[in-house]
Amino acid sequence: PVDPTLHWANPPGGVAGRDTKPTFASTPEPYKGPVPLITHVHGAEGVGDESDGYTESWYLPDANDIPNSYAREGTWYDFFASKAEDRYGAAWGRGYAVQQYPNQNRASTIWYHDHALGITRLNVYAGLAGFYILRGKGSDVIDTRTGMEGILPGPAPKEGDKFPSNKTYYEIPIVIQDRSFNTDGSLFYPNTREFFDGISGPYIPETDLAPIWNPEFFGNMMMVNGNTWPYHTVEKRRYRFRFLNGCQSRFLILDFNAISGVQVWQIGNEGGYLHEPKNLTSLSGNRLTMGLAERADLIVDFTDVPVGDYLLRNVGPDEPFGGGIVGEDFDPSDPESTGQVMQLRVRPARAPDPTTPPQFLRLPPIDPLPDTQKVRRLSLVELTSEDYDAPKIALLGTVDGDPSSAPAKWNALLWSEPLTENPGVGDTEIWELYNTTGDAHPIHVHEVMFEVLDRTEIAVDEGNETVRIAPDAKTYPIEPWETGRKDMITALPHQVTRIRVRFERPGQYVWHCHIIEHEDHEMMRPFRVGPVQEGEPG
Repeated sequence: PVDPTLHWANPPGGVAGRDTKPTFASTPEPYKGPVPLITHVHGAEGVGDESDGYTESWYLPDANDIPNSYAREGTWYDFFASKAEDRYGAAWGRGYAVQQYPNQNRASTIWYHDHALGITRLNVYAGLAGFYILRGKGSDVIDTRTGMEGILPGPAPKEGDKFPSNKTYYEIPIVIQDRSFNTDGSLFYPNTREFFDGISGPYIPETDLAPIWNPEFFGNMMMVNGNTWPYHTVEKRRYRFRFLNGCQSRFLILDFNAISGVQVWQIGNEGGYLHEPKNLTSLSGNRLTMGLAERADLIVDFTDVPVGDYLLRNVGPDEPFGGGIVGEDFDPSDPESTGQVMQLRVRPARAPDPTTPPQFLRLPPIDPLPDTQKVRRLSLVELTSEDYDAPKIALLGTVDGDPSSAPAKWNALLWSEPLTENPGVGDTEIWELYNTTGDAHPIHVHEVMFEVLDRTEIAVDEGNETVRIAPDAKTYPIEPWETGRKDMITALPHQVTRIRVRFERPGQYVWHCHIIEHEDHEMMRPFRVGPVQEGEPG
């Protein structure tokens, strides 16, 4: 159910009307034409902007039944096609693009998904997402007991393996998604705003509410690697689980407490290995909070777990997440459905476990980021409908002035408004994300891996649209799993979240909220590293 009233790819608009917010004389039905898409490798560093999946570089399939009046490519497609040919001799053509990934990241868990303007939520929901794992050398980790190479659980699935597999995997990528289904087994996704809050219209153009778009979507069933009610058989030994929160709007709080005797350690996040292994069993009570698109590289030790069947649970809410403590600040997810991630069937070990206990792992060093050239203050804003008491749109923007010295006014900007973030090539900046809304927003900055600094409480004056950091405002340290490098950060409500970012590759990129419903309806902004490029779209 494609909502054609958003600012979206809009193929029916033709070349002149593509990548726009169309106008209608009456409320339209869902768009049912050919599907635009463009691939984004989420977390890739050093990628040219022509290969980053810029949201206006989409293309339609090479089909013979597309009306001649339709735009077949997005506004930036031809410009990036020319760059790709100049840079690495790749020719783009009708229905495809050729992109190049230099794989400059540290060894890490990254992933790829569609990124077409205003339709990403639907393309990802339909299945266009997958893992993209970069591996380092075996000597990256050291066993501190011997000084020799550490041994991590493996093997992992790889290209060419038989399916069903004829080997036992001890390293397993696990993408968790929430979905809903119709009674015939087909995917359900709402085709009206009424599903979200009961508002049955009128919609655009009589009012300012989009007729189909939902501010968030929460499926009523958890899915792991494409399977509902999933299970996996494990031995009484250590495993390496690479988790990805691939949900639409749902924050996860993975809860291992129903697995008696389990020990959980985190060794990596989006940017690869942490500074050191973190014992989540002792640090966070066997729980891990994962925002949208976050990854967690865990060693889960089943050695002392009695043989039996156990549930990995989720106690995150079945509604927008605002931080806080489960059971006090919000209710946990439904224990009979979305509270169950997967069943783990623990069986005796087939052989001694050769892997290094995580407490004895020395992880690779992380180079510090250079000194900062600039502090950039940015806003996260939600607007209410003028016709209904209901959310209309979520936006990003800027903050004027220094909120630590006086109330500072925020600005809320649409995708189409002039670019406001333009760091120089090689610059390091601190981005301060002022969340003026009541919900947490998972923020993704393309092309870079950043360092999370801290979070501080802010006073939000909605009437005057200002934020203020009081002299006695509380500052919170980062979570244990937020050390190292990241490409996702959770901006909690009524807090400023600070990250340090270095920009090294010139070009046109984007930053956005990764609640995909938000991203698709204006909570995304372009940014440019370096000067305007000759010949780029205006």
